Amino acid sequence: MKCRPLVVLLVLACCALASCKTIEPANSTLKDMQKWATPEPRDRVSPPNEQRRAKAAMVSWVEQYLKHEYRVVGQRFVLTEPGFTAGASIGSKAHQFATQNLGGTMLVEGWYDDDNYRLFLWTFGDGSKRYVAFVLTRDFLPDTGERRLVGYLELVPAAKN
Repeated sequence: MKCRPLVVLLVLACCALASCKTIEPANSTLKDMQKWATPEPRDRVSPPNEQRRAKAAMVSWVEQYLKHEYRVVGQRFVLTEPGFTAGASIGSKAHQFATQNLGGTMLVEGWYDDDNYRLFLWTFGDGSKRYVAFVLTRDFLPDTGERRLVGYLELVPAAKN
């Protein structure tokens, strides 16, 4: 009978943990850009456990596309509304937000350079060496009801060996 309070406490702790949400990194730049370019409810923020392979592939592609001169340190992903076809529109909105609201300068525009992704990369002249990328899959993700993945990524220069 001595174990009973311990078991109850363990069950309560498990229930509490199961109902908790994952805490997002406190990166207001990515969150604000996402709200500007791909606002909810039509598009929706993708939880960390959803589309893990597609997200990892996108991050890997970005780092490879940029010749490993940058590494991703922050990320926020959105699944577009079903049947989404206005990639140029949200890319334009992201560009507007980065340049007009944040004072960013376009560093890379890989809008039509790859078969799988489209990329914008901005730098910010505040001396902090901050970089933000907008990345969009060209095709719908499998088993998502014709949704595309949008990545809002924060990058830093890679360490030189």
